[in-house]
Amino acid sequence: MSRQNLDNAGWNVPRILWIVLVVALLIRLWGIGHGLPFSYINDEYHEVMRALQLGAGSFNFDRIGKGGFYLLLFVEYGVYFVWLKLTGAVASAEEFARMFARDPSAFYLMGRATAALCGVLTVAMLYQVGRKAYSKSAGLLAALFLAINVLHIDLSRRIGVDVPMVLLATVALYFAHGIVTTGRRTDYLMAALFAALATTTKLPGVLVLLPLLVAHTYNVASIGGGARTWIVSRNLWLAAAVFCAVLVVTNPSIIFVADVLQYTFGSTPAVDDEVAESAVVVAGAQTRPNLYVFYFNAMADSMGWPLMLLGLAGSAYAFFRRAPADAMLLSYAAVNYVVIASTNSASLFYPRYALPIIVVLVLLGGRALAELVHWRGRPHWAVLAAVLAALLVMPARQAGMTAYALTKPDSRTLAKEWFEANVPAGSKVLIEGGKIGAVRQSVPLQDSREAMQRRIEYFRAVEPRQAEFLERKLAVHEGVGYDLQLVRLDSIDSLDFYTAQGVEYFVVRPGTFLRELRRSGLGSASLLEDLRTDRRATLLKRFEGDSPEQIGPTIEIYRLRRLPGDTPSTSP
Repeated sequence: MSRQNLDNAGWNVPRILWIVLVVALLIRLWGIGHGLPFSYINDEYHEVMRALQLGAGSFNFDRIGKGGFYLLLFVEYGVYFVWLKLTGAVASAEEFARMFARDPSAFYLMGRATAALCGVLTVAMLYQVGRKAYSKSAGLLAALFLAINVLHIDLSRRIGVDVPMVLLATVALYFAHGIVTTGRRTDYLMAALFAALATTTKLPGVLVLLPLLVAHTYNVASIGGGARTWIVSRNLWLAAAVFCAVLVVTNPSIIFVADVLQYTFGSTPAVDDEVAESAVVVAGAQTRPNLYVFYFNAMADSMGWPLMLLGLAGSAYAFFRRAPADAMLLSYAAVNYVVIASTNSASLFYPRYALPIIVVLVLLGGRALAELVHWRGRPHWAVLAAVLAALLVMPARQAGMTAYALTKPDSRTLAKEWFEANVPAGSKVLIEGGKIGAVRQSVPLQDSREAMQRRIEYFRAVEPRQAEFLERKLAVHEGVGYDLQLVRLDSIDSLDFYTAQGVEYFVVRPGTFLRELRRSGLGSASLLEDLRTDRRATLLKRFEGDSPEQIGPTIEIYRLRRLPGDTPSTSP
């Protein structure tokens, strides 16, 4: 079947594509202000702080596997600072930092809007890849399927590296097709450039090198070359030089090869103060599922089963046709699937890791449907309308429900407002915490000025950077504060211990407390059970998670009533 038949069938492709892109942008911008001025996602905080840290003249060498996106944020924040300075809103970098400490909403909104734009650009680039590799119809359908993909929409609303990485990898695939068809040096160099940027943004982006090498193989074969031609190709080595140079310049940490290998293939635990969202608890112990099944189900949940089946059928069709584009895309999806499902990490597995595979599935599914519609040289519009309705209803409904949910308040924000209105300032409160404050998945309570000053004195001796950050927060400290007892869920003690420490209030996420188990016993689960059964403890307030009125986790707030004989400890 010719491209002419596929592309001249009455489709006003440019107009339809613009409609798809506008819809993709609107659904990704809907709800990006949720939770602000608080952010309940760790990755957002890390990317924002890394950009600001670079602006202060310090480079973070620790986050080897993630970069790139924060460099873009650094530029945006720099432009924002210059604009504020020119308008007189701030007079110095110190005032700029205090503005962030007081209310970081503008910084997060810029980052989230940038992520949304990256998501829309990925939709547009997927159309270009489909158009170049197959047909305009295939590209348009693929763009439509990605525009309403639930996982891609969700990740496009938050500051993170997955969507930008997939965008850059998709651009690399676009130039890879040019390598096959023309073999121009420009295509080699541009493919290498965007592959390097994808790798800088997130280390698994390096897997896009496989389809690029496949493209090089097809190009060498087209000119009758053999293994020697493949190896000594000037274009190949120039592309390799561009890839390495860009990677080292944008992510100098990559030179620490041992750390990179450990990050990629090791079992290093998550650095965030959170339990992996994909963790499963079985018989009182945290285990991981079969990751091949886990990621398969994650893709099906994101695409909807009808579209997932179309993607699989499209993949089988591509395997049967074995065109150069088919080989590139199938190799890219396969290597990603094997790598993410073969990790030996006990906690680092998330649905978002499957995003590159979803991009391939929607493209191959769009290609298969486009050819089905034009079967025997004439368009079957009734078939297309019926199939599209079946394919789009599930993800479109889920995407709409999620977007609507983001217009509702978060349970943690409501819990903070209630707590500050009903609990006396300065009370001693147990809450999940990291080094300097409550974890981002819990209620964003703040220390009292006195408690914050104690933390500053401690960190000034051991981690001056943390002390400096706390000093900026202290300078803009307003409102209610508490004496926060910060605890990690993997090292929680008994209720009697915290009673002796003088803790009066407990803020818990019961779902997380029941999941997280300490190695030597039940830990947080035991503490929650004691809070629910001990006659000294009273449940003051419960905020239901993901209810019709609000979203977020369930939050429970307890007060501990002291009985005769209970003596608070005087230890710090």
